Amino acid sequence: MNRIGGRIGNRATGAGAGLRSLALIGATLMATPAIVPATAALLASARPAAAQVPATLMADQVYVDETGRLIATGAVEIWHGSIRMTAERVSYDRANDSLLLNGPLTISDGPDTVLLADAAELSPSLRAGIVTSARLVLDQQFQISAARIERGTNRVSQMDQVLASSCPVCATNPTPLWEIRAERVIHDEPGGRLAFDHAQFRIAGVPVFYLPRLVLPAPGTNRLRGFLRPEFTMDSDLGFTAGIPYFIPLGERQDLTLTPRVSTEGMVSLGFRWRHASRRGGIEIGGQVSRDDLTAADLRGYGYVRALFHLQNDWVLTADVLAASDRTYLETYSITDDARLHGHVTLERIRRNEAQRLRALGFYSLRAGDINARQPNVALQAESEHHYTLGGGDLALSYGARGFERASTLDGRAGRDVARAHVELGWRRSGVLPGGLLATAALNGRVDHVRIDDDIRYLDPVTRGVAQAMVELRWPWMRVDSGGARHVIEPVVQVISSERSGERLPNDDHTMPELDAGNLFAFHRYVGTDAPDDGSRVNAGLRWARHDPASGWSTEALIGRIWRSEPLAGYHPAHLQPLGRATSDWLLAGRVSHTDGYAFTLRMAIDPETRNLSRGETNLSWTRGRTDLSTTYLYVPASRFEDRAVDLSEWSVDIGRRFGNGWSTTLGWDYDIGQNLFATARAGFAFVNECLSFELTMARRFVTATNPSSSTRFDMRVELLGIGGAAPSDAGRTCRT
Repeated sequence: MNRIGGRIGNRATGAGAGLRSLALIGATLMATPAIVPATAALLASARPAAAQVPATLMADQVYVDETGRLIATGAVEIWHGSIRMTAERVSYDRANDSLLLNGPLTISDGPDTVLLADAAELSPSLRAGIVTSARLVLDQQFQISAARIERGTNRVSQMDQVLASSCPVCATNPTPLWEIRAERVIHDEPGGRLAFDHAQFRIAGVPVFYLPRLVLPAPGTNRLRGFLRPEFTMDSDLGFTAGIPYFIPLGERQDLTLTPRVSTEGMVSLGFRWRHASRRGGIEIGGQVSRDDLTAADLRGYGYVRALFHLQNDWVLTADVLAASDRTYLETYSITDDARLHGHVTLERIRRNEAQRLRALGFYSLRAGDINARQPNVALQAESEHHYTLGGGDLALSYGARGFERASTLDGRAGRDVARAHVELGWRRSGVLPGGLLATAALNGRVDHVRIDDDIRYLDPVTRGVAQAMVELRWPWMRVDSGGARHVIEPVVQVISSERSGERLPNDDHTMPELDAGNLFAFHRYVGTDAPDDGSRVNAGLRWARHDPASGWSTEALIGRIWRSEPLAGYHPAHLQPLGRATSDWLLAGRVSHTDGYAFTLRMAIDPETRNLSRGETNLSWTRGRTDLSTTYLYVPASRFEDRAVDLSEWSVDIGRRFGNGWSTTLGWDYDIGQNLFATARAGFAFVNECLSFELTMARRFVTATNPSSSTRFDMRVELLGIGGAAPSDAGRTCRT
């Protein structure tokens, strides 16, 4: 039988206007019950633009019975606005202005709300009425089964005898992993909440706890006032700690989260976080205040500020500041393991050929042996850089000023304060010479004017100039062997001449020099400007790379060295520094990787006289199927210049394994080989399926520079997926038959 379609609508008003015209037309055309011919199309006259949107009905058969009811049977489909409904039989009673639907029927309001039921009595708008033996699916993740659903015109529904869960229910396993049973549930769509009366929470069918009333955010709701996921930890210092965040929305652009916590060791704390969003950015202010017995202080805590704003004319304002009441608070409460806190407030603008930056910086060391009054805790910085095209090359002009201050007034390094202004001009051009030789020439000049207080070893003021010239030649060679592998060999030679005028400056911004593959051929090797790379020098190296697409193997290697006209001053002891002598250590670096997930990287510096390893780092990573492995070994010798009293020889391992049933595990440690002791050890277990996320981690912290005593911490996180903004996982989402 052909399908029958019709547009439904007239000039009538009221809740039943959507389908009333079809009933009127049918009653007018047929005085007795009759079947509408299969090829007939029932079209109502068009309504005014401001009137209600008409509905559309399609069915195998449409007729009017002897009581005047319009009846559609056989694969009935109705569209009304965003609502689409399918049923086996629909009956429209004009006298009661209602629709009787016989199922199985489906009512969908967009992709986020789907209702399955056996029968229903609805208003013609399909938005209000009573549904029996129903299953409601919200946001394609949260399912609510109810014996009866009564939905009002205000989009608030009452459900009786409810079972709710985001876990799938299969024929072979009809009991969900977790479920909430309730006598009644109120679904407030405008408010985005689900209110359960006499709620019983079950795990694998076993009742766990009972609540007389439970309010949860509806799926897809991210800003509902109420309690968030509880937090549980166990620590050797704090004992068992429990906390529950409470979220308070303050309009559409602000919110406040308060997190009270208590522990079995008598700790009481209150965490807070305030956020504000605007069209151009946002700001977040948070922290925590605690009372515990770990120190003599009555109250301890920390606070932070983070901000990002896009201002006019491409200016961007950012801020990231973190401060604590004492040295051990942040590590004790697992806020951060950083040994030094650093914050900033920055105003910057970056365009294609220019960049400007204004910045205020703050530093605070958490190391027990550091005296913060003798550290540069506050610094101010202003920089501007512009690029132009000149003579076929790039001309860069930069200028700026910066300064820092120590709280100490002692003479010398412990109390030295410095302010500096500079101007720098550089030019660089690259080209290809005959024979494929790549040539680069560069010139650079810089003038610094420096004021120094609280250090009589240096003149005040000091004006210093540095001029540098560089010529670099690269000659890449490439071949493809019979197996299809590509080889590239590139010798590199770089000649640099540098001249400095004026008195030397104190070195405060470059006390950690490095020699690696990233700076072997750098014009400016140092990260700071206090100790420039003075004197004439030759940087030379050889690069080799091989890529075999057939086997999947890729190999890279670099060997290089630096020759100077004379050693750099200031390295103590010079023979332990890769850059401390006239000839640097040999630099060896390489990487081997495979498309199957293998990767091995190596970087080492070798003393040319003793042929011993002066420093090195290796990393091996392997990812295969469900297993991840990463191990790193680091060796750096003691150095008075770098404020390191003992050799650093550390081995780190991290192993992860994912199992097919949703379980995964991690294991790792940091081991100090030089001192023959563990620095940290960690392990964790996690379970994730389509409706539940569970994570348990353990971390053992041994004695560190910021924590004088060892401690053990357990963290447990449990989250019911599919509720609120928690998206369900795809793991195990299908039923197996």
